Amino acid sequence: MTKNDRCIAMRLVLASLIFLICAPWAGAQVETGRFVGRISDPQGALVPGAVIKATNVGTNIVQTATTNSNGEFVITPVQAGVYNLTVTAPGFSVINTSNIEVQVGQVVREDLTLQVGAETTTIDVNVETPLLSTDTATIGTVITNEQLTSLPLNGRGFYKLAELTPGAALLPPTGNSLAIRPEVVNGNTISGIRGSAISFLLDGVDVSEQHQGGTFIQTSIDALQEFSVQQSPYSAEYNRGGAFFNATTKSGTNKFHGGIFEFIRNDKLDARNFFANSRQILKRNQFGGDIGGPLSIPHLYNGKDKTFFFLDYEAQRLRQGLIFNNIVPTEAQRGGDFTAAGLKKIYDPTSTTTVGGVTTRNQISCNGTLNVICPSLITPQSAAVLAYIPHANSGPSNFRSTPSQAVDWDQFTVRVDDQINPSNRLFVRWTYVNNREVDPNAIPLLKTAALTSNGQDIAVGLITNIGANKVQDFRVHYMPSHVLLKAFLQGPDFNTDNGITGFTQLLRPGSGGSFPDFNFSGYSGMAGSSFDQRPKSQDRMVFEPTDTFTILKGRHSLKFGVLLRYYQWLGYDSSSYAGVFGFNGSETQNPCPGGVAPCSPSGGDSIADFLLGYPSSVARAYPAANFGGQRWYHQYFAQDDIRVNGRLTVNIGLRYEYSPWMDGYKGQLGTFDPSLSRPIIVASHTDKVDLSSQPSAPAAYQFFGQYIQTSHEAGLPYSITYTDKTQFAPRIGFSWRPAGNSTVFRGGYGIFYEPEGTSGRVNRNVLPYALSETVNQTQNIVPNRTLGDFFLGSQLGSATAHPSMSPTRTHLKMGYNQHYSFGMQQQLSNKTVFEMAYVGNHGVHLQGSNAINYPDAGPGAIQGRRPYQPWGNISYQSQDVGTTYQSLQTKIQHRAGHGLTGMISYTWSKFMQSNQSSALGGNKGYERTYSPFDTPQNLAMSGTYQLPVGKGKRFLNNSGGLVDSVL
Repeated sequence: MTKNDRCIAMRLVLASLIFLICAPWAGAQVETGRFVGRISDPQGALVPGAVIKATNVGTNIVQTATTNSNGEFVITPVQAGVYNLTVTAPGFSVINTSNIEVQVGQVVREDLTLQVGAETTTIDVNVETPLLSTDTATIGTVITNEQLTSLPLNGRGFYKLAELTPGAALLPPTGNSLAIRPEVVNGNTISGIRGSAISFLLDGVDVSEQHQGGTFIQTSIDALQEFSVQQSPYSAEYNRGGAFFNATTKSGTNKFHGGIFEFIRNDKLDARNFFANSRQILKRNQFGGDIGGPLSIPHLYNGKDKTFFFLDYEAQRLRQGLIFNNIVPTEAQRGGDFTAAGLKKIYDPTSTTTVGGVTTRNQISCNGTLNVICPSLITPQSAAVLAYIPHANSGPSNFRSTPSQAVDWDQFTVRVDDQINPSNRLFVRWTYVNNREVDPNAIPLLKTAALTSNGQDIAVGLITNIGANKVQDFRVHYMPSHVLLKAFLQGPDFNTDNGITGFTQLLRPGSGGSFPDFNFSGYSGMAGSSFDQRPKSQDRMVFEPTDTFTILKGRHSLKFGVLLRYYQWLGYDSSSYAGVFGFNGSETQNPCPGGVAPCSPSGGDSIADFLLGYPSSVARAYPAANFGGQRWYHQYFAQDDIRVNGRLTVNIGLRYEYSPWMDGYKGQLGTFDPSLSRPIIVASHTDKVDLSSQPSAPAAYQFFGQYIQTSHEAGLPYSITYTDKTQFAPRIGFSWRPAGNSTVFRGGYGIFYEPEGTSGRVNRNVLPYALSETVNQTQNIVPNRTLGDFFLGSQLGSATAHPSMSPTRTHLKMGYNQHYSFGMQQQLSNKTVFEMAYVGNHGVHLQGSNAINYPDAGPGAIQGRRPYQPWGNISYQSQDVGTTYQSLQTKIQHRAGHGLTGMISYTWSKFMQSNQSSALGGNKGYERTYSPFDTPQNLAMSGTYQLPVGKGKRFLNNSGGLVDSVL
């Protein structure tokens, strides 16, 4: 651990201790549920002072509440599970109800009637777990443990089951879709909320990835008790965009439970791909197990009814064949022979002449044979690259390969729960994931590139009951993660070894070189290092303490909370440090075949250009040292759930979020103000620009320092962007039961601020911290830039007359979503419920980008028509995207009856948005279109059936022993 790391760690610990001392009211135990209800006598009179005990069937842990003067009670927070309720009151018999299930985040209403009698008499009342959500305005769907473990789920990713719920759709990821990246799960969209803004909550803590969305902590379904998809949560305790995956992990019980599994899929049962000569390799093994129970140490400690543990492990080993079809030069072309039928004429670039403004070239020949390049003209650099290009194996110019990709991962979860005393409950959970991926190149000699990622989340929660009507819930979690992507042939310096100059200053210390990229018009290219800017690394860290304080007072359930979060993102990438070489055939074409204007170029071949060593363009850029940023932000809320009467509940809340924009690491953040003589403003606490942060900075400052000033000089904050201090988020909702508990109407409105995506603020793409250049071969002359010395010995930056940038604005409003909904639930039977709702969402000031230096229409060179000189493309990070989502959502759900459960959901919707990234500049509000997430109609059906076999079933009811365990 470095000195800087130790300092950060000490600050985090100190902040947590201060938080514990100074924030007795505070975040959200959003994964827990609660019991509410009214106790009355046989005449309907309300009974104050009745004692209600909720006993967890699995752990025997008891929670107690007393009815108020209105005969009402609330038991909170209640962990998801099955409970028995017992009601006692002087002069009445004891009422006992059994097997009432509380789901994640659910409010369960139990209105009970006492019977006059002796307190020593117990009356068992058979009640069904309520299907209706009678006391909350939230619209959502719970995916139960039975659905998690019983429904077919390819890959066992729990988030995929969101497709079954109204308003949700699983679309392709919007970020990097590598299997080992957290963004692979951010394709979910829920009722108009973009995937990157959806929260992933686990055990009441936010495990969402802040950079581009998704989550690293993709917990095994065997470790989950259940999860809910909540799309209109009108409680002020919820933050982010307003749609959530809210999951809770399993805890142990008084009985030991466990299991092992392995799922196997391989190519033995697969058909051959139509485009492959043989069956592709497929060997997929997914295996694991779990165990939970009381935590006991023989002769030392008995954890029954007190301390419980749960342990889960899951892994995957995947070998999957890929198919690559490449167009490669024929054997004749590799030797310089382009005489085959169908090939264009090629011309000698060294014969270029210009007479009277008309440029011509002679057709190339070797020993009198036209369209043949003599072997002596093939450059050594071209020959070195050509050795890596595979020979055709499927026809004269096709190369087909079927290499294997490896994707392996391991993950485990450990959880311990302890009932310290009747007033204090503690849980600790550690989840760890480790992913490895090895990707083959389409070019066999370029071998493979390794990718690794790992992440973990350590969460601690302490729930304290203070008297009969107050509850404090403190939680803290620490979530670091790491991503490392290597390049193809990383290590050897191909350019230096083969006489390709202009790149030695770009080598990353410790990483060596890698294979460059080559693009050939009409042929398949060679991807070396520029794909995904490898080698690259990303280190991310979240530290988040939260605290909530609940007061039950009369008809009011008051909740107050605060959340602190520290987020850090650091990484490096390599851009095109080994070079991107383009060949388009322009160097071997004839600019004016007839020799008379007007001219229409003809002929030319990109492979001929390549053999002669004349690229049409080459790009190079400095690899980046660490860049990124960090920030602290904090949020506060107050919530009041008012039971107006026995039929109407009103939810009122207000949330305030203070979210400073991320500071750039070592000042690597900037803006552009064309009204200033020095329009580029970079972050600095002084008048001096930090040139040590990137290897490109000194060179860039040498050429463009006259245009650069610091934020200190310009009077701007170090974060460049002023903090939006107006993030007030009011919430209001209601639920109304006009008659009994069979019909519920609910509705609400709320504002939810989206998280500030960091990907646009940590890309360092502003001078002097980013410097790249693309140089084009001068046309219609004898080319003087060759594959071996394209940059003519010049250093990087000397040819960058018109650099491009992606600055950030100084004044940005934080984006938010306005949710609104109205709907009803109708219980059709004691096992079936129907739900229908209108759900809408309006996104305001959402994140996008906007080009401000697009060339005006007209004649002349493109650069001369740009409004701001001498700059190239300038793409501002902006907050000016708007969205509109409207939908009709229906759902019918049937609970287990004779072993059968089922759910059918249907959504009819329209999702519109303004253009997210405008290349043409201007007002994007006029560029409205269908959102890429638009799913006009979505029908989902699911169901499970338990065979009538095993304990408590029709067949083999009394089998016992091993048979019962297996079944």
